[in-house]
Amino acid sequence: MESTPSGEAMPALRVVVGEPDRVVRARLRSVLHMGNGIYVVGEAGAADRLGDLVIRHRPRVAVVNAALRQADGVEFTRVVAAQSRNRMRVVVVSEALDEELLGRALLGGAGGFVHRASLFEEIVPAIRLVAAGHTFISCSMITRLRDRIAAVTTGVDHRLAELTRREAEVLDLVAAGLSNAGIADKLGIGTGTVRSHLARILTKLSAVNRAHAVGIAYESGFITVGSAHRWHEHG
Repeated sequence: MESTPSGEAMPALRVVVGEPDRVVRARLRSVLHMGNGIYVVGEAGAADRLGDLVIRHRPRVAVVNAALRQADGVEFTRVVAAQSRNRMRVVVVSEALDEELLGRALLGGAGGFVHRASLFEEIVPAIRLVAAGHTFISCSMITRLRDRIAAVTTGVDHRLAELTRREAEVLDLVAAGLSNAGIADKLGIGTGTVRSHLARILTKLSAVNRAHAVGIAYESGFITVGSAHRWHEHG
């Protein structure tokens, strides 16, 4: 147990873990038990087993991989959140930065959302904040939401917000009039890679061809006449 500033012992936070990957469960248990005042009282790799653990141990926090589902296909995080009458809070762990999942989890009563890529760095503060009645959302998810809001407020088509930095560079160069070979030379990549980037750009923008994609970018303000020609001036 940890101590308060007055020297009184703080009770350990009781946690159950729902994670299908046994290696991840073991590492997670190790991280949580490293003098953090957190104790894993049970862990499971399947939804039905985790449900039994929740009922039996009445933990303060349940750390649940979003991939766990009930037999009827319902996300287990929602079921656990609905069972939180004993003050148990839920931290959802997601493989993807899924905004819809985040919304469903929070509306369902979950208190935390942790991106799998930063699980071991963020899980301790996530558990502590959620146990204290606060909400925790991974930094990477907050960044994604901030970027999406910025795109909306600046009038940029939400489809353009999905482009990676390299895809945006390729689109800029297409708008500047460069051929695939010219783009490849400018970026130091192969023409096959350029074609792959273009294919993804067309898919993300629902564009029928490169001219259509450029038109979408101009209409949204994502590309301006000045920005489209900067590659010629500074290349």
